[in-house]
Amino acid sequence: MDLAAERAYPTPLANSPLLPLLLISLATQRNAPKEATSIRDEYDYIVVGAGSAGSVVASRLSEEPCVTVLLLEAGGKKAPLLNDVPGLGRFFWNTDIDWQFKTVPQKHAAFFHENQQVVWPSGKGLGGSSLLNAMLYVRGNPKDYDDWEAQGAKGWSYKDVFPYFLKLEDNKDPDYLINGFHASGGPITAETPRYEGELKNPIREAAQQLGYKVLDSNAKRQTGFNDYQGSLRNGQRCSTAKGYLVPAENRTNLDIVGGAYARKVLFESTRAVGVQFDYKNSTYEVKVRREVIMSAGTTNTAQLLMLSGIGPRKHLQKFNIPVIADLPVGDNFQDHWGFPMPFVLDAKPLKEKLNDPDGIKEYINYRTGPLASPEMVSAMAFLDAQAVSPEEDYPDHELYFLELSKEIVKEQVGLNPIIYRSIFFPYENGPMFVCVSHLLHPKSKGTVRIQSSDPYDPPLIDPNYFDDPADVKAIVKGMETCRKIGLSKPMKKAGVKPFSTILPLITNLISDLEQYFSHLARSVVITLSHQVGTAKMGDPEDPTTVVDPQLRVKGVQGLRVVDASVMPIVPSGNTNIPTIMVAEKASDIIKETISCASD
Repeated sequence: MDLAAERAYPTPLANSPLLPLLLISLATQRNAPKEATSIRDEYDYIVVGAGSAGSVVASRLSEEPCVTVLLLEAGGKKAPLLNDVPGLGRFFWNTDIDWQFKTVPQKHAAFFHENQQVVWPSGKGLGGSSLLNAMLYVRGNPKDYDDWEAQGAKGWSYKDVFPYFLKLEDNKDPDYLINGFHASGGPITAETPRYEGELKNPIREAAQQLGYKVLDSNAKRQTGFNDYQGSLRNGQRCSTAKGYLVPAENRTNLDIVGGAYARKVLFESTRAVGVQFDYKNSTYEVKVRREVIMSAGTTNTAQLLMLSGIGPRKHLQKFNIPVIADLPVGDNFQDHWGFPMPFVLDAKPLKEKLNDPDGIKEYINYRTGPLASPEMVSAMAFLDAQAVSPEEDYPDHELYFLELSKEIVKEQVGLNPIIYRSIFFPYENGPMFVCVSHLLHPKSKGTVRIQSSDPYDPPLIDPNYFDDPADVKAIVKGMETCRKIGLSKPMKKAGVKPFSTILPLITNLISDLEQYFSHLARSVVITLSHQVGTAKMGDPEDPTTVVDPQLRVKGVQGLRVVDASVMPIVPSGNTNIPTIMVAEKASDIIKETISCASD
């Protein structure tokens, strides 16, 4: 336990005298595996990226004793113990476990941001983005996966993927286990958060007064206010490193290497034969006997494929990269984004609440209290603005209600300082929360591109927000619901008030609420970090696809992609659990090609 290193992270607990006791209690759950002390010259499988997908694939393949697996992860630091505390999740953005990307300047959005860029968090370390995500346990909608199959991803319908959602899950709530949609015994623990903040009951009461039901969105119906669960194990974050890699760390056929920065996949003609990577100030070229599996995440996978010669021909030729396969890598880029509507809260400010000695002791002793709340999310909902009848169940927008501090707003939204001062400054030292409204089915699609042949140059990330103007409609509908709930009697009784600050440049629109919200939604944009699609899966004859339904990269041999980049359509919700599902199913697909009895 490195106390100085834990204090260096910008959490509210950095200077707490109770921090040593908290760290000792957290260490009872190991959040990172032991790493290899040496690297072999050759492996059967090399997995690039130890995130929400790569950790799963490496663990599952190494269950086969006759194969060797190398897992490479660029992030060189193990996640701090404090990263395990659910209520501190947002304070690890912009640290050494975050790639700290930004988008390119947006043409149609982010008008109130510095340089019209959007902050783009992405996990860097063993566990990947399951170290930075909000830990919300969401699968999406059955129609999402049926649509995948309809677009050519044969074998990926809801009935095909549902068993893998069950396989990954270890649900600790008996009420969920008895409804037929959940399971126990899997690597990822699902728990109901052990803290009910001041807002949960008022929000629920307001929602019910508006006619919404409160339900388990991972069960029979998704539409409604979600009585949500988190990826939590005994009140601590359950990352894929914790769930999959720690139990596998002693397998002699699995080598886990952090701080290994992949440069490219090596080819002989069109066959992948290894991976080149930097590790401890040296460049390695390790050979592969069977397959390279790219699991670096939607943005980094696209970048690495292009650096390896897999991508749009003209783009690669621009940087003198030999073209191995001319494929639309980096296209079909989709994300969830939205607007955070701010309110004043009658409670302690967030940092004071998290740093309260009684609250820290409560968390140490019982794993309850504010620190047990996943990123201080009080409630969430999946709603449908387009539904013609109550029986329809395909929501088009999602809402989150969560408490924030001024540091989170200042550093994680990327607002122009003048705009920040206009909106948030009058409230920055007090308690606040936001209702985030974001769309689920974007029509706008963007791109990921490389800016040079240097793997250390960050990718050019262009989500192309609001390229299709229709995308604003679902966000605005959600903003209207946020406003109704925020102004409801239960919320007023709880001391909730909307910010009274009027944004500059659009005060003339205040009489037209829909138009006002539309301008707000375009001007202030946050990503939900649900990026998918840059290595689209589908029919190999479809020119828009990069991988086939077995996740094999078209036009080459010995290379698969297993992460959110293969999703042809972004699911209706958070993407961490669907990404783990993809990796579980992919592992079985790959295992079908392994026969230890004959090897």
